[in-house]
Amino acid sequence: MKTAVITGGNKGLGLAQTRRFIEEGYAVHVVARTKGDLDEDGPATLHVHDLGDWSETGYLDAIATEAGGIDVLVNNAGAHLKKPVWEVEAPELQRVLDLNVNAMFAACGRYVTLQRDRGGAIVNISSMGGVMALPSAAAYVTAKTAVIGLTRSVAVDAAPFDIRCNAVCPGFIDTDMTRAILAKDPARRERIERRIPGHTFGTPEDVADAVFFLASDRAGHINGVSLPVDGGFSIGF
Repeated sequence: MKTAVITGGNKGLGLAQTRRFIEEGYAVHVVARTKGDLDEDGPATLHVHDLGDWSETGYLDAIATEAGGIDVLVNNAGAHLKKPVWEVEAPELQRVLDLNVNAMFAACGRYVTLQRDRGGAIVNISSMGGVMALPSAAAYVTAKTAVIGLTRSVAVDAAPFDIRCNAVCPGFIDTDMTRAILAKDPARRERIERRIPGHTFGTPEDVADAVFFLASDRAGHINGVSLPVDGGFSIGF
């Protein structure tokens, strides 16, 4: 049985990814601070860890020892901050960078070290904020843009070890949080839907499908890409 590690796989987009890998027969290890919505999914194993302590990657060592290796690492955990650049305070910026960039950087490095004789695949979750500016989200956009640069660098450096690294950039996805936010501003939702060529938001399953594809052998010759899953929002309309 293949093994996948998914950070932040206990809720939201991460939970959809957890379910997708379980459906495909993977043993899934979720790294998160809480159980979240995992109880109903049963097969996933939770490893409680705060990725804000970004330099601590012992959870990967423990999972690799338990499972005999890690076929796939999905760096999904992250944090958003809705503020323009002039309002962001130093601790807030540090928290966003720690969760979205530093923890991912450290996990990629440790994963390659652990898997350099076995091969494997890494999928990093960026955002459409990594390929275009979003209003009042300077810290988040900075972090998610850095994820794309990290993905390219790891793809090049890890290729000799038969380890691929790609990224997925979700756009507007129909989640409980998105619905709650946009319910307060119906006009904004209408503007967003008009810009998406198909005029519909994506689903968590759309993102999970993209993540699984890039992690799978079917994407064996795909390395270093950042794949938008946004219905075409980022290309303009």
